Amino acid sequence: METLKQVEGSKDCLACVAAMATGTTVEEFKAYYYKHNLPFAQDITFIRYLWDNGYMVGAFAPEDGTWTVNRSTGVVLLSGPAYLSVDSEKELVRKQGACHAIYWDGRKLHDPAKTTKRLSEYKVKSILGIVKNLAHERW
Repeated sequence: METLKQVEGSKDCLACVAAMATGTTVEEFKAYYYKHNLPFAQDITFIRYLWDNGYMVGAFAPEDGTWTVNRSTGVVLLSGPAYLSVDSEKELVRKQGACHAIYWDGRKLHDPAKTTKRLSEYKVKSILGIVKNLAHERW
């Protein structure tokens, strides 16, 4: 999978993650939030966009096999895609209480900013697992 990169100085990281998660484009995400008059770069917009594109977002129990915890390191290992909210490297963004969005495809991290680092180099604030809503195709 190709990592979509945000335009330097933009706040498009969440749009890039949504596009990577759904196989759509950043432009389609932007058109969606404009059409529905939703707040940009907020989790609720991301969740609604994924829902309308046939995905469910949320925390999942380890018993369902979507994630496990490495007992020696305490690191959560996700077997499926996820949206990770991490501390931004930009001090001004952190002071505003905002975070940076990165995408986990089930095997590899994709950071819309400059370069993707190792997971241990990020300060992860939250993880939302992403699964295909199989019932969506029957609607």
